[in-house]
Amino acid sequence: MRILLLANPKLYFGLDMFFRAPNLGLCSLAANLDNGLAEVKVLDLITVRQRPYYYIRKYIREFAPELVGFTSMTFQYSSTIEFIRYIKKLNPEILTLLGGYHATVAKDEIINSDDIHYVDFIIEGEGEFAFNELVKSLKNKKDYSRISGLTYKENRTVYSNPPGKLINIDSLKIPDRSIRLRTNGFHSMGLKTDAVETSRGCVFDCNFCCINMMYGKSYRKFRIERVIEDIKDAAKFGAKSIVFTDDNITLDGKRYKTLCEAITDSGLNKYKYLTQAGVKGIKDTPGLAKAMADSGVAWVFLGIENTLDRNLSAMNKNCQFNKNDIADVVGDLKQNGIVVIGGFIIGTPEDTEETILQNAEFAKEMEIDIPVYNVITPYPNTGIRNELMRQGLITNPDNFSKYDCYEINVQTKHLTSRQIEKVRYKMESMYLSNFKVFRRIMKMYPYFITKMIIRWILNKPSDLIKYSKGLFIRN
Repeated sequence: MRILLLANPKLYFGLDMFFRAPNLGLCSLAANLDNGLAEVKVLDLITVRQRPYYYIRKYIREFAPELVGFTSMTFQYSSTIEFIRYIKKLNPEILTLLGGYHATVAKDEIINSDDIHYVDFIIEGEGEFAFNELVKSLKNKKDYSRISGLTYKENRTVYSNPPGKLINIDSLKIPDRSIRLRTNGFHSMGLKTDAVETSRGCVFDCNFCCINMMYGKSYRKFRIERVIEDIKDAAKFGAKSIVFTDDNITLDGKRYKTLCEAITDSGLNKYKYLTQAGVKGIKDTPGLAKAMADSGVAWVFLGIENTLDRNLSAMNKNCQFNKNDIADVVGDLKQNGIVVIGGFIIGTPEDTEETILQNAEFAKEMEIDIPVYNVITPYPNTGIRNELMRQGLITNPDNFSKYDCYEINVQTKHLTSRQIEKVRYKMESMYLSNFKVFRRIMKMYPYFITKMIIRWILNKPSDLIKYSKGLFIRN
């Protein structure tokens, strides 16, 4: 049996200019099929984002898959469905499969829409076990009723099986990177990059996050030895940098410190690493920032979220850290030479222009290398969506293609969506005018930053006008 797995080309706006990692989950699905069960290829459409339909057609004709599967985030869903419809037009006999976060958090909505006419199977939650069982059933013409987490159609009726137990991740094989059809275009600040997973899940209750719907309220860690082997495998395929894809790698700070020490002891600190980290985990683990730097961590996307305790409380984050903790952790990371990408969330119900701008002032004061100002997004079936809906503050409840954290889908009690946008322009112009920080990044990555700026000016010259206005207004 031949299977083609595809990853959507649409990425989060802005940050993808600095970092762009390949999809790891699809390679894990393929690696954990029973031996000899199917021939699988993975096409990450981000590598061909200017001509996705051409390459979909090309590989369907050349490879002739019997099953085509997609993984999709919420903001990718509308374009994913368009790709699936296109595939069905090319060959109605091809079976289609949808998995990933949106298929998990919005399965019922998909089933009750016209989209289900084009989707033959949906896998909810963790995919490796269900995917293997589905392929076995397809190959052996068995029924699907016992496959946990699978939605399928039979005689024009849709059936959804109950979700299964979480996978024992110690049983999972290392992702199969050899099956990628295209490998160019993935980088971290210009260095060829790959992805590695060291843990899954999170136990916190942040109300803007849907990760608990994917794995439940759980935290599972791969063995240190397995992670080391996975990094070596990524390096074998040419990676010079690694993106850790963990949902919350610092949830167990002591374990992450042990992993950093193992990376250093194995000589794998010659590579550069990007990780997403939480303030609490670093704050509660003395020496972690230094161990990270020693292991080759060059960039940290730090979940600052907001500098106001009131807004942290609105996101169910106030029990984890406060503004002083953020300052301590940012200082610790920078003292160890790590580039801090500060992730802020603005647009909570009580936000005013003044409270939003306090985050930009903090970023400037702390000399955060790359501040990222996301607007709170009301993802389906999250606590924040229910609360914002109750208060009548969601301005775009249905067009999920704009749910990319950058597009503005809400208003506050004091600001319209347009006013939030204007404030964010001010914040971004404040960063662009902070020449001390800009010079440091430029000195570290002169060729890459220059190339990125030129590409940005050529592709979006209108941004220069917007940011100039923001700078003028602020001054």
